Amino acid sequence: MQMSFASVLKGLVRRALESRGYWLRHQSVLPFGVDYLSDIHRLSKLLDLPVGVFFDIGAHTGETAQAVLRDFERARVYSFEAHPTTFAELQKNVADDRAKLFPLAVSDQVGHATFFDYGHLATCNSLVGENQFAVRSGNPARTLSVPCITLDQFCAQENIAHIDVLKIDTEGHDLSVLLGAAETLKSRGVSFVHIEFNSMTPRKGSSGGALMPIGALLEEAGFEFVASYPECMLTDGKFFSTSNALFARQAAKKNT
Repeated sequence: MQMSFASVLKGLVRRALESRGYWLRHQSVLPFGVDYLSDIHRLSKLLDLPVGVFFDIGAHTGETAQAVLRDFERARVYSFEAHPTTFAELQKNVADDRAKLFPLAVSDQVGHATFFDYGHLATCNSLVGENQFAVRSGNPARTLSVPCITLDQFCAQENIAHIDVLKIDTEGHDLSVLLGAAETLKSRGVSFVHIEFNSMTPRKGSSGGALMPIGALLEEAGFEFVASYPECMLTDGKFFSTSNALFARQAAKKNT
């Protein structure tokens, strides 16, 4: 069978790129564990779990919200960012009718909480004063008080019946967010949970950032581990890595 010009050209381009260290593959055949939003998109179709409500806890300046609004055209995004300066940037970057933005920290308590601001290491800002990266870097923090809510209370107040994707990036505080979401995980039909971690087990001298306690809680709630997503690795001095993990619960059903 004679190959078309387009097929020949595609093959030449692929070989040229791969000879220079690039790996060119269609998104549909990528293995799981490369891009979590792509994996959620594929799994939502395979498991018949459409993504309509996306919670972005630890929204920073809106990187995740922008990607979700672009890639999931029917999704509504609820973004939470506690730091006032960062929240102002979030408001500038995410101006969409499908997004709701909240200047709140999410935890296992309601009221006000101490928030640690690491200055130029702003992506480490957290309710955890000794998260693993902050301990490793030795960077001092200033503190401020921020309003804090649990996911259970927020969903009750806002009449949120279900959450399709619960993304948590709170720099070592992820387990506390989940502890404040016990009823949400149990009864609101959460389909996917995406969290950040730094180690498998808790590290002495620091708080949070361990995957195993989070995994145990989520498996008890009926979730299955899907894949991990390495984000960065530091090899200068003591080895340190930051990754994310995706969990899915096929049996999750929306309350209608």
